[in-house]
Amino acid sequence: MQKIIAKVKSYESILKTIFLFAVIIIVVGELISISKTINIAQLKATLGDVPIYKVFLMFIIGLIAVLPMVGYDFTLNKMLNLNHKKSYIFEMSWLINTINNIAGFGGFISIGLRSEFFGKGQKGKDVASALSKILIFLMSGLSIYSLISFFLVTFTDINPYLKQYWIWLIGGGIYFPVVLIITHFKKTGLLGGLKQQYRLELIATSFLEWTGVAGSFLAIGYLMEVPFPLWQVLPLYIAASVIGIVSMIPGALGSFDIMMILGLSNLGINRETVVAWLLLYRIFYYLIPFAIGLALFFKNLWTKVDVRYSGIPKQLTLEIFHKIEVIMLYFSGIMMVLMATIPQAFSEFKWLQHVNPFRFHIIVQFPSIVLGFSLLIMGRGIASRVKRAYFPTIMLIVAAIIYTFLIDFSLAAIIFLSLILLITILSKTELFREQLVYSWEQLTIDGIIIGGLTLLYLIIGIYNLPTFPHHHRKPISFFLFPSEKLWFSGFVAILVIALFILLFVRYLQGKKQQPGQEFDEAKVSHILTTYGGNSDSQLVYLKDKNIYVYNNGSDDTVFLQFATYNNKNVVMGSPNGNKADFEAAIAQFIHDADLLGYLPVFYETDEETVMILHELGYDFIKMGEEALVELDTFTTSGKKMKGTRAVLNKIEKNGFTFEVLQPPYSDQQMKTFKEISDSWLDGRKEKGFSLGFFSEDYLQRGPMAVVKNSDGEIVSFANIIPTYTNEIGTIDLMRHHAQKAPSGSMDFLFVNLFSYMQENGIQYFDLGMAPLSNVGQSRKSFLQERIAYLVYEFGSRFYSFQGLRDYKEKYASQWRSRYTLYSRDSWIAYVMLAILFIDNRTVDKKTPLHGVKRFLKR
Repeated sequence: MQKIIAKVKSYESILKTIFLFAVIIIVVGELISISKTINIAQLKATLGDVPIYKVFLMFIIGLIAVLPMVGYDFTLNKMLNLNHKKSYIFEMSWLINTINNIAGFGGFISIGLRSEFFGKGQKGKDVASALSKILIFLMSGLSIYSLISFFLVTFTDINPYLKQYWIWLIGGGIYFPVVLIITHFKKTGLLGGLKQQYRLELIATSFLEWTGVAGSFLAIGYLMEVPFPLWQVLPLYIAASVIGIVSMIPGALGSFDIMMILGLSNLGINRETVVAWLLLYRIFYYLIPFAIGLALFFKNLWTKVDVRYSGIPKQLTLEIFHKIEVIMLYFSGIMMVLMATIPQAFSEFKWLQHVNPFRFHIIVQFPSIVLGFSLLIMGRGIASRVKRAYFPTIMLIVAAIIYTFLIDFSLAAIIFLSLILLITILSKTELFREQLVYSWEQLTIDGIIIGGLTLLYLIIGIYNLPTFPHHHRKPISFFLFPSEKLWFSGFVAILVIALFILLFVRYLQGKKQQPGQEFDEAKVSHILTTYGGNSDSQLVYLKDKNIYVYNNGSDDTVFLQFATYNNKNVVMGSPNGNKADFEAAIAQFIHDADLLGYLPVFYETDEETVMILHELGYDFIKMGEEALVELDTFTTSGKKMKGTRAVLNKIEKNGFTFEVLQPPYSDQQMKTFKEISDSWLDGRKEKGFSLGFFSEDYLQRGPMAVVKNSDGEIVSFANIIPTYTNEIGTIDLMRHHAQKAPSGSMDFLFVNLFSYMQENGIQYFDLGMAPLSNVGQSRKSFLQERIAYLVYEFGSRFYSFQGLRDYKEKYASQWRSRYTLYSRDSWIAYVMLAILFIDNRTVDKKTPLHGVKRFLKR
């Protein structure tokens, strides 16, 4: 015997596999058998006669009826001292019991499944003992009801037809007392040693299970308003169940149904009504709970796979679900609007009927357009991953399902909408944004769809006017519309939904928050003086930008300066502060901006920042080259600088001198600077953000390089801005008095500044960027770079890119590339337009600027 057991154990894994495959085959076969008993036309007619709230009650009752069965597995886990999570026990128990309901075989399949799901890692003897006890108590509840039914058949005035089942009822009724006696007196073995607590729990579970089983059948009949006497139908149901279990037929399909049809027919209930009753019972007690159990099983299996592969499968699946949900919402909305717009097309073109999940006459004009456009705007909220869109979308889909169900029943439409509802619920975690920021990209897509549908509707209305010329010749059937009155109701619907769209978009926008904060001088100064900056850092003191401050847990170490235009946070230059925290700071900024619906754009960044952002999934294009002068090797000698030397000599001969003034500057000096600035502007508006504008507070923060005439009067100035590093020095504003400054003042200032900074230990002088230098001019350049070049060429026709490059070329020792990086969710043309608008926005002393660019030191 031991050899046989050992041999069997050696094939344990194979036998388990065979068992599971057998269960799958049995369940699939049973589902096919059940599906053959379900007539769609009959189901539609049956559900059409039952009010929607009663159908919902049947659904709830079916779930409640299955619920007590999980008690077996909670008791089993206590018997085996298992430590599974309650959620796991509930989910696997629901699956086991709903499979057992369909598969049948007297509960033996449920025992095998319990061994598979709860017996792993346990001693085979202990598992077998516990499962045997579970098995014998599975039918104790049915046995108790058999005894009750036997007394009803024997001692009450009951239909004579039912009395023939007394033998089955007494047979089933004896089972429980026999099991109770055996388990009470037997102290060892597979059936012995059961604690009194577990015995009571199993009896109570079985009794509640069979109460739910019989109760669900009777409740469905009651909700169908079938007239029947409870004390006569209950014994019939119990007897049919006993016979079905004894027959070991999967799900008792056939024997149970035949007995119930014959028995209920003898009780005076119409045969067609009995068939419909059994049909609903199969659906709400067997099929729906089994479908839920199957979903729970795959959820549990998926969780294990997801944990094994570090959460990547779940992330990818949710992303796919989210995209499918958006597509389905947009598709549904478009189809509904088109059904109201071109109903004739859905009659003439068969392919439209096939791709359309809705029947073309499903909804009348007004509601069709309202629902269609509503689904489109809900699709926008979901596509933008806005939390606020979740419940409105759920409510709208549920409303669409109810409307479809009540007005013109369409199983395909209900299934399609239910699928959208399910995916919406499953992918709820994909909705993480706090608000909607309606981007140009989104407006373009929605404008084409919604605007196109609206325009089509208006064109068709005009085409169907009695005065339209087509009435004198054969009309285009595609554009024919049922009536002017119907068209007008649709037009009113469009006006109504337009208002709804505006209100809903405003609802999704929420509080209109932005990432970061307003300029905080204390935080910015602390970071720059402690950790350093770059040639763009000082521009933050213009106070026309927001800042984002990163804290590493102990100190503020990095800040970004940015402006917002549409949904784009355009970051000026590279991060400022501790380089070790740059990557973490950038990642945190992108995350925080994303939560609020913004897409950061990093403009004029260096190569180190490009590598960080590329790892974070950003695309990049080259935006130009920054000119650097190597101060140690700079000289005005040589053929290349011949013209410059002549200019410098002339200026010096005329008595002009160079000097560097230190702050603070007197009121008179500041007045002189203002006069020079106004003369240089010559009525033009100041532009800010990436270039300094005249601000006394800003100019007081650094040295001022000036050119004085022979009388000591200042005629030109350039403010030297701190870079918080000895590697690079630079200036910002460079302005000359239109009448008093000599020709060549710019060269005079630059050359003297080179000498001044060399004396102060600076390695390079930053002349600023030559925008679009060597960008997008080759046929083999990236498409994005060619688009960027076209946008700027069109938007800045007045700006001489090549002339700027040529001027800086005579001084530059090297050129460093600068880049713009943007999210792949942004369209490059709109990114460039945002930068262009920001750059050309004039300074308004009353309104904060939102812009970025630093093309030219001036």
